[in-house]
Amino acid sequence: MRWVALLVWMTGGCTTDTGAPPGAAACAAAPDFFVSEVYPRYLVPNQCGNAGCHSFAGGHGVLRLRAPEQPAPAPGQALDAWPIGWRENYLSTIRLLRCDAPLQSRLLTVPEGQGNLHPPGPVVLDRAGAASLLQTWVSSP
Repeated sequence: MRWVALLVWMTGGCTTDTGAPPGAAACAAAPDFFVSEVYPRYLVPNQCGNAGCHSFAGGHGVLRLRAPEQPAPAPGQALDAWPIGWRENYLSTIRLLRCDAPLQSRLLTVPEGQGNLHPPGPVVLDRAGAASLLQTWVSSP
């Protein structure tokens, strides 16, 4: 009888709000800004696409990056017309971006060593610059 009372008490409308998961509310941030700013100023300097990190062929984790083709997509070019490397890099990156809370994006917090474990440890070279870059990206048209 006690276990019934315990069960009723445990399921009696008691809920716990765990908040949004870290990757919630992914968004389609400005593709042109990804090409001109995010890839060259965030992903390249922090060596995200290097072998053993997040390279497409032998990388780890959700983020996977290819060596992008040259030339880069032209501004305003439709995403489905982009070279495959650029397109897949963009799509892989936005999976870790939150437009509703860019500073809580896994694209920023994990490599900074916040939240999920990043095996090599924190790798973001310029934390303030990276935060500003992501905030600008999600607010870009």
